Amino acid sequence: MSISKAISERFGLIAGLCLCLVALSGCNEEIEVHTKSMDRTYLVVEAMLTDRADEPQRVLLTESVDYFEEETPPVVSGALVSVSDGVDSWLFTETPAGSGCYLGPDGLCGVPGVTYKLSIDALVGGSAGHYEAVSKMEQPGFRLDAVDYMYAGNSTMKLDSLWTIAAWGEDKPGANYYYISAKLNDAVFPIELSLAMDDKYFDGQKVVCFPITTLYQTAAMYEQYGEVGKYLETGDVFTLNVFSVPEEYFQFYMGFVSSSVGSSIPMMQSQPANCPTNITGGDAVGFFLACPVSSASVTIEDPLRPYYKKLFSRL
Repeated sequence: MSISKAISERFGLIAGLCLCLVALSGCNEEIEVHTKSMDRTYLVVEAMLTDRADEPQRVLLTESVDYFEEETPPVVSGALVSVSDGVDSWLFTETPAGSGCYLGPDGLCGVPGVTYKLSIDALVGGSAGHYEAVSKMEQPGFRLDAVDYMYAGNSTMKLDSLWTIAAWGEDKPGANYYYISAKLNDAVFPIELSLAMDDKYFDGQKVVCFPITTLYQTAAMYEQYGEVGKYLETGDVFTLNVFSVPEEYFQFYMGFVSSSVGSSIPMMQSQPANCPTNITGGDAVGFFLACPVSSASVTIEDPLRPYYKKLFSRL
């Protein structure tokens, strides 16, 4: 599920709830219910600027689709996309042409403490629009030193494969929020397979063998997500990325996953009713995030390695 599809489903779910309330309020009468499509097209922005000069900076632009449509959200091509820090400005190039994916110049990266502005001029729903977003890059809140895995699946769990991913590192004092994502070989996990968390339970502490997330891999996952859903094999490289994000992005993510399959820590906390956004200028959703990232990788030796064989050897 992409951000654009999730946003569309949110509108559809709200409309569906309203229709249910109307139906319940008229139990004694026959009611004919008509559904209605979205009355406008939204620009959907997925943009992240990190402090990593060795990885490309990306901006993804799509259009929202109706809740009842099964189609992939159409890309927004031919847009003018740039990022500036108040002194310099960098033009992003659509790569490949017609993809809706815009890449920054080689070597571009952000600096913690600096505020960045994203500017977009695009044709959305047949109308030209100008959109902007501002994001200040946080100071790094977490140092990730190592990551490891253990096989946790068994026949009673009715899952093809299940692993626990553990992390070692150190949290910086003060309230910090994190977006946790991963990469398997060259395949990046999508937002709905990632998670968000705060440091409420380990603020300013060293983290040792912390079970930061789980990795589910099934035939259905592989069919839907491709490489990120494959079975782990010897020689695969799993990379964990910890992004230090502002509370505003944490709330955006929680709003996003409240209608999808993401998760959060602490668990079972209340969810906001709507996705916040920092995109201004018209009908737009999504988020522009400038953030530092800390990463660690592990090469898979034995996909079915028992829990105690190696994880606790790092203690």
